[in-house]
Amino acid sequence: MNKARFRYALEPILLTRRWELDALMLELGDSNSALARQQNALDELDERIAIAQADWLGGHGAAGALTVERFARYSRYLDDLARLRGEAQVRVETLAAERDALVERVVAAKRGVEAVEQHRDDMKAKFVQMRASGDFKLADDQWNTLVARSVSHAA
Repeated sequence: MNKARFRYALEPILLTRRWELDALMLELGDSNSALARQQNALDELDERIAIAQADWLGGHGAAGALTVERFARYSRYLDDLARLRGEAQVRVETLAAERDALVERVVAAKRGVEAVEQHRDDMKAKFVQMRASGDFKLADDQWNTLVARSVSHAA
């Protein structure tokens, strides 16, 4: 019987594609972490803005009229928070866009790996089929030889 093993000639390509996919997945994890950190910073700014606005409204009502100095200080502080929030929002949107582009690259890399794996599986199935066909032919030839010998010995 034929004892040949299946060897996939494109195995190095499959391994390379898997490594590329693994590297992209690692990069995606880092990207998700960076995005989450930036989103947390944006959320913290939103909380600071809400607290400052509540403080401004609360201070305005409790002390009566605001002094010009206090009003200017609150205005500058709220303006600074709004500017920081706008910058943080832009960073979140930039990181989200970069992450989305990376997701597309991951999907494409995954499709590439799956395509090579499918090709390997198809080639292995063909190999098994050819090997089985060869084994059946060999068994059939051996049977015919055995029958021919027993007929010639019986005669």
